[in-house]
Amino acid sequence: MHNALFHNKKGVSEVIASLILILIVSVAGVIVYSYSLGAFNSSSTFLQSQTSNEEERTQERFSIIVVWWSTSNQLNLTVLNYGRIEVAIDAVYVNGTAVSVFLSGKGITVGAGQLVWVKFTSPFSILSGNVHEILAVSERGGKNAVFWKA
Repeated sequence: MHNALFHNKKGVSEVIASLILILIVSVAGVIVYSYSLGAFNSSSTFLQSQTSNEEERTQERFSIIVVWWSTSNQLNLTVLNYGRIEVAIDAVYVNGTAVSVFLSGKGITVGAGQLVWVKFTSPFSILSGNVHEILAVSERGGKNAVFWKA
């Protein structure tokens, strides 16, 4: 009788193999689920950040109201913030060329209804009578451009 019980071992190994495969698939499913939760949360956080930045940029309003030329290549801008939120000028371009030497005004936070004076050295020589495009860019990416005749 003892031999009859263990005579067919083939059935027992198939059951154990099936249980091991179910265990492996379950563990793999839990790992994929955990990874996807992390990926979706980071995507959601990034999307919320981008949406918030875009919303702030739409509330941002500023204008270059005066441009004056003080010395050979030194320009001054008066920028008015007429929007609802604070603005800080981060970059200025003259005829598409980025200004690299700021003397004052870059990065200064300006409240609603206030002015800031941005003073910089032009990236090239300013000649009297020429028309130049001056573009101011805020830290959030808002832009305002004017054409100025030297």
